[in-house]
Amino acid sequence: MLALGPRQRVAQVTLLVTLSALACAVLACSGGEPEPQPHPPATPGPGDLAAARAAFVDQALAQNHASWPAAARTTAITEGRAAIERLQCNRCHTIDDIEPSSRPTHCVSCHQWLDGLEPSDPTYTKLAGRYGAHVMERYQRNIVHYLGVPDLTRVGARLRPDWIATYIQNPHDLRPMMEETMVRSQVSEADARTIARYFAAVAETHDPYGEHTPAPPAQAPVRASAERIEEGRGVFMRRGCTLCHTVGNVDTGKTRADLIRMGAVAKLAPNLRFARERMRPELTAAWILDPQRFHPDTVMPQANLTPAEAEAVRDFLFAVDPRLGPTPPVPELVLPPAVTRPVTWAEVKESTLGRICVHCHMNDHERDNGPGNQGGYGWPGVGLRMRTYETLVSGQFERGASHTEGTRVSVLTPRDPAGMPLLLEAMLRRRVEERRDRVEAFADYELPPDHGTESLGMPMGLPSIPDAELALLRAWIEQGCPGP
Repeated sequence: MLALGPRQRVAQVTLLVTLSALACAVLACSGGEPEPQPHPPATPGPGDLAAARAAFVDQALAQNHASWPAAARTTAITEGRAAIERLQCNRCHTIDDIEPSSRPTHCVSCHQWLDGLEPSDPTYTKLAGRYGAHVMERYQRNIVHYLGVPDLTRVGARLRPDWIATYIQNPHDLRPMMEETMVRSQVSEADARTIARYFAAVAETHDPYGEHTPAPPAQAPVRASAERIEEGRGVFMRRGCTLCHTVGNVDTGKTRADLIRMGAVAKLAPNLRFARERMRPELTAAWILDPQRFHPDTVMPQANLTPAEAEAVRDFLFAVDPRLGPTPPVPELVLPPAVTRPVTWAEVKESTLGRICVHCHMNDHERDNGPGNQGGYGWPGVGLRMRTYETLVSGQFERGASHTEGTRVSVLTPRDPAGMPLLLEAMLRRRVEERRDRVEAFADYELPPDHGTESLGMPMGLPSIPDAELALLRAWIEQGCPGP
């Protein structure tokens, strides 16, 4: 028997209801009864619509299901898990049943825990007694970022694994309302393939490299007429999608301020102009229709659409012109003038070094030395410690040097007389990276092909240091780095 596609099943439900009504009318006429008054066409009831939605999602998942040989799937999951843990993806993300990093080393759970402590909590009292109430107040005052990041559980069921491999090697801003971005990790081509294959194996979808299962079926491009795009736009606008999402610079009737008012859910909402790159067409429509089928804990709500409406929205997202602006030029890396008053260690520690930098540059005795000290995210450590004045002025090892045999170099003096201190140079480089990493809502543009710099900008994954703080740091350094 020929299997019906998702849209055919919806049509079948509607057709059966209509034919039943027509049969009743014919029988009434054959008995000489008065001709009944015409009624509006019947529409599927809630149960019929739920069944049609379930059938549509079932069909999309079946299209993307692949049977892995048991041994190959086990190997792919084991090797992928090892790469994920080595590259420390679990410092931020929830990923299936992979053990998260411990709380002191977990960027998100540590912030959530500290932010949630009340002064009346015994733990708060204990920590305040150990470190000082002013330290606890400063910690909580400065917790702004990494309070929530995307959950990657079974992400291969909805995102293309080959896209995942590309993205983790060269990430960019996907969520315009989230200031923090994917940390720029050092991921080899081999590791990227291993991680992509892991997500495919967990989700039991096609091996993106066609080794253990048939390759993913060819993806036909979505070609939608102007009328079809407008149909999808109408559904997108009416059914609440614009409360959280942007589509490049498409006018959604919302402003950035509107999205800010939506809070955490809008922060996690991706810019949907990338949907055509990240997802297959049939899975996009199925995800729009019933996101909880893919991930029960997703914050994406079910919009109560019909399969036809979900496909119309999908076609709109895949075919609409996102109205992108031109790529911005590479910023000129020039330091702002130094402030003209004396600047103390306490001031630069409070404004920048102890507020931001120390998260990745802790001292050796801490429970988490941080990736900027011992290494992490695929990058070797350089031994730069910024918790105290004494460790900061001791400098860092040259990249590639042994922590025990390498020569330390100062980050507070220029490499050459015409240059600038390494610390300030790294902070300015972050502004180059931000052309890919920080794209504001409704100010979207064609992304540059890469981050534009081989060396890392600082701080990793966070907004660049503003001029006011750079002016303080520059003055403190030029004044001889006075200590506490």
